[in-house]
Amino acid sequence: MQQRRSMDEVPAYFSELGRLRMLGDDAALDFANTRHWRDGREIDFLTGYPALLGWAVVARLLSQDEHDRLKAAEGDMPLRAADVFSAAIRLRDIWKIYLAEATRTELPSAPLDQPLEALRRMVTKALGSPGLAIAGLPTDALSGAEMALPLARAALAIGAFLALPHAGTLRMCEADPCGGVFLDTSRSQKRRWCAMDSCGNRVKAQRHRLRMKAEAVEPPKSKG
Repeated sequence: MQQRRSMDEVPAYFSELGRLRMLGDDAALDFANTRHWRDGREIDFLTGYPALLGWAVVARLLSQDEHDRLKAAEGDMPLRAADVFSAAIRLRDIWKIYLAEATRTELPSAPLDQPLEALRRMVTKALGSPGLAIAGLPTDALSGAEMALPLARAALAIGAFLALPHAGTLRMCEADPCGGVFLDTSRSQKRRWCAMDSCGNRVKAQRHRLRMKAEAVEPPKSKG
């Protein structure tokens, strides 16, 4: 029987923008969640190639040694690192579009196969050489192609999510706005929020305020 982790046990990526917990229960979903709403504004936690590397270590898409070597190589190949980062953002954003359509309860406005086909093309392109994504970095000096390892690993995670069965139901957090996606692995299959201690509490507090407002009774006006 799968044991559900407590919030204290969930890995988190710490950046200058704050803490980002890995609440998706899958690296591909955590990749999508690097851009989501928080405190009334949309935040993108992937601010550049170094942030992509740091997040990928927490997501277990890169080893610490791979992170260190790629970060050191960025100084020699800054333009290549910038290109890889831009490609990672494009991949993530089309992935988010697909997930948004896939988690809608009503009929989508466009056929789901349209974003899926675009996603497949981007995943195939991002993988580049599958051997690099699977085998990792060579032992000698790195080349420009090898700077794309975090992008290739993210694409590999997305491809695996699409191709393989997974334990749980794909859902999007019901808190508005949030946009976080996750696998519902609860026994009851009734998980509604990415995290109860953040979005869940916020939704409940909002409902409580609305209920109190609806139940408020204005005092009768004086006839004097």
